Amino acid sequence: MQENVELVQNGFRILLRTMSGYIGQKFSAAYHKRWWDEVLSALNDQYDLPYDGSYEELTDSLDIANCIRLIDRKWNEIFRNCLKPSCRAWARELMGVRNIVAHNGQKDLDQPMAERALDTMALLCAEMDRESAEEIRVLYREARSRADDESRTAAEKIQYAGLAQPESESRRGALTEGSLLKLDGTEVVQKTTLTRKVTYGGKTVVYPVFRVRLDALFYNDQNDRIATWISRYESENGQDSLQGLNREIYNQIIENFVVDSNPESIQKTQKNISLVGQREPGVTLADGRIVDGNRRFTCLRRIQREVSEPIYFETVIMDMDIQEDRRQIKLLELAIQHGEEKKVEYDLVDYAIGTYRDIVQTKLLTVEEYAATANESAAEVRRRLELAGLIDEFLNYVRMPGQFYIAREYQITDLFQEMMAPLHQLKEQERNELKQIVFTNTMMKAIPDQRKYIRDLRNLIRTGTYEEYFEDQKKLCGAVNNQFGEAEIHSRADADRFADRHSEQAEELQLSLQRALLRSRSQQMKAKPSENVSKCINLMMEVDSRMFGRLGEEERGVLKAELDRLGSIVSGFREML
Repeated sequence: MQENVELVQNGFRILLRTMSGYIGQKFSAAYHKRWWDEVLSALNDQYDLPYDGSYEELTDSLDIANCIRLIDRKWNEIFRNCLKPSCRAWARELMGVRNIVAHNGQKDLDQPMAERALDTMALLCAEMDRESAEEIRVLYREARSRADDESRTAAEKIQYAGLAQPESESRRGALTEGSLLKLDGTEVVQKTTLTRKVTYGGKTVVYPVFRVRLDALFYNDQNDRIATWISRYESENGQDSLQGLNREIYNQIIENFVVDSNPESIQKTQKNISLVGQREPGVTLADGRIVDGNRRFTCLRRIQREVSEPIYFETVIMDMDIQEDRRQIKLLELAIQHGEEKKVEYDLVDYAIGTYRDIVQTKLLTVEEYAATANESAAEVRRRLELAGLIDEFLNYVRMPGQFYIAREYQITDLFQEMMAPLHQLKEQERNELKQIVFTNTMMKAIPDQRKYIRDLRNLIRTGTYEEYFEDQKKLCGAVNNQFGEAEIHSRADADRFADRHSEQAEELQLSLQRALLRSRSQQMKAKPSENVSKCINLMMEVDSRMFGRLGEEERGVLKAELDRLGSIVSGFREML
């Protein structure tokens, strides 16, 4: 049953009807006949909108996500003068809800989240049309009535007690300012008799462990484990789009990323925690950000939905602030996740992209700082940076810069990692040519077997028979690139459609490699006689003639017979030549 999802979807339908008309009116008033051109300009990263049509057709073509994007992106120009500031925050929060609903699968929404979403819709809608807002309020009241008294009381206690107090009809309330440590002794934070050692900055310190209620905590969006998932979300919703969300919406989105990154591990850990409880304390900052323990936190959140009493996360609380000490917090995360004796296993692409972000993009750390803190060699870090840099080049090549999640979709990590060795064997110009060849073949889906493909490339380079193949591929890649440059490419789906439309060129790219391998084998077969003769000469040169005098009569006879046989073979070859 997806009763809450259905209610929220109905709420979005009412809100969409109101928002699309309101946006159309405000854009028309501001830009007159050019209003739709301004809409298309503001939504230049969305590609399913019509170029023209009647006013009704154009406003009807806006979905809820694009309505929210327009309010956010045109806030300063249009909406700040007609809507109160909280409307922008509500719109951003609803974008998070929309994404959760869109990717929720067969699960129903949690009761508190459904109520919160409908409440937010009603608040935003009321600023545009009070009658429509009342329709959403009816849905809100229905969502409230569906929960029995016991479940609703537990949900309210978990969501609001101690941290967020109900405020008027909207039930809004900001989280208490300051440190979790100040809440020690309340129903939110309770000190235990447990301790945990944390090594940071070359020092190992024993910290007390606290029990912290789940609603006081939130995920660390800087975690390398979900780097590509964050990349995808921000690509679809805008840079820093997670930052303006309500804490529970934010947590739900990140939770989905954590689960999707390794669902089998989550199920195993959740089952274990259900049986024996949380065995390993986490590490949390004083503002509630979890630095270590995101999976355990995820499992506890999932378990919480099945029980009425509040569940607590056992964790160390470190008095650091993410806004003030971002660099120090990253060093802390690395020290805990990678620097301790029992390292946490990370997906290579996420680890590579996280490293690339911290060292190259944000310049938060140097290679040496990263290596020392993560207990790695600088060479290991540089190899990972090289892999991430290659992925970054590929994304620029396919005209989807910075969308690192696409590396996961193309499944290119192993291919690019194996590509490093042959790249290092070539000169700079040839390296660039090889990159273009591999990038084009990948994009065109011309590599049915990545291991065989890279093995064949390495053999061509090892045997020195690659030059003709490179020349052939340059011509084919050039033709593909010319056509690709004229195509509308905004997503992986667009690139796939391009490849499917040009499947004949993909086949030609494959045939080019097969021809090169045949030529290489032929050249190697031709070179084989000379190579074998050279080996024979080298072996003959190793014969120590001083030993002849020590040979007996029978041994001399055997040696002469073998030399006669060798001479006969040489004479036969000479006649053939």
